[in-house]
Amino acid sequence: MGTSVATVDQYLASLPDGRRAVIEVVRDTVNTHLPAGYQEGIAYGMIGWSVPHSLYPAGYHTDPKQPLPYAALAAQKSHYALYL
Repeated sequence: MGTSVATVDQYLASLPDGRRAVIEVVRDTVNTHLPAGYQEGIAYGMIGWSVPHSLYPAGYHTDPKQPLPYAALAAQKSHYALYL
């Protein structure tokens, strides 16, 4: 699902009710088990979690200005995806 949203709340609001319900369950599970200090936001048009520079100063290896990606969650056109 292509999206140009800026926040997780906007991403969730853009989903139909049934798809939003599925994504919210998985999102809650990830957030419950996420290590302390990791950040949730929008990455590559989907919900993403990253290791911030405060915990991993080197950042993402191909662009050190980016935080280190950890996981991502999306409602794609014909499936749900959890990227680890």
